[in-house]
Amino acid sequence: MCESLIRSIRESGCSLPVRLIHFGGEAIRSSYVLSQVELLRYDDFPEEARLFIAELRGVLTDCPMGYLYRYLAWFSDWDEFIYSDNDIVALTNWETLFGYLEGYDLVHADEEYITGGKFNYYKPESVQAIFGEPALESAITAGHIVVKRSVKMVEDITAAVEWFKKHPDIPKKHDQALMHIASLLGHWKMLNLCKPPHSWLSTWAGDYMIPLQIIQRVQIQNAKISHLHYSGRVPRGDKPIDVLLFPESRVKPWLGKYLPGSAGRSLLRAFRRRATLLIRRLII
Repeated sequence: MCESLIRSIRESGCSLPVRLIHFGGEAIRSSYVLSQVELLRYDDFPEEARLFIAELRGVLTDCPMGYLYRYLAWFSDWDEFIYSDNDIVALTNWETLFGYLEGYDLVHADEEYITGGKFNYYKPESVQAIFGEPALESAITAGHIVVKRSVKMVEDITAAVEWFKKHPDIPKKHDQALMHIASLLGHWKMLNLCKPPHSWLSTWAGDYMIPLQIIQRVQIQNAKISHLHYSGRVPRGDKPIDVLLFPESRVKPWLGKYLPGSAGRSLLRAFRRRATLLIRRLII
């Protein structure tokens, strides 16, 4: 999936730098990936960053250690950056997202706010009692965020660790919940492009059966969409929407297996004609 994301960036013609934070496990073998990114590992970051991750691990016990490495981005030398998970495909010029950062600490495009906090908290009603009724409406999908880095944000994340210790029965012990609590404690100025007045399309792949639905909604609603996030499942290629994850070399075999005949090929050609893939600075 990492290769598919990078191809969706590079095939747009973008030459801006991409940094890949290795989450551990098997070494990266793709020559294409290695030729396109600056590979960073946990040990490449300063001691301050490593101690910070260790502090997070003390309370975030329900997610793999690699997930916490997204917070290493706050210790890079980029003042503004996009963090993206691997299971994402770019569907627009991400460079334009930086234009929305003026006046904000964090910009995102997702519909986490409609879930009522059920993926982040055991007791979402307690979050509302502490931070106010609208608290859950500022939820973030941590897998794709545009950030204006600051020391204050790191301090707020540290404060969220202490909040987790004080209220162990409220949050689920994963990094997305902690990021949301940090934003509430620090009063982060955030913009969700999926909410009015921007009303961008949902970025969750589960909301679409086939790529044609994305094309139709963009045209009919005159709406924008920044990316597609395949979260919540491991995409195995058994759903038509999964075709966007495949590099060029695997498209024809996929069509032969899941979309036989000219209809599948026409669908793919239509999407390729209408989708533009670009980016600026990205950490994955």
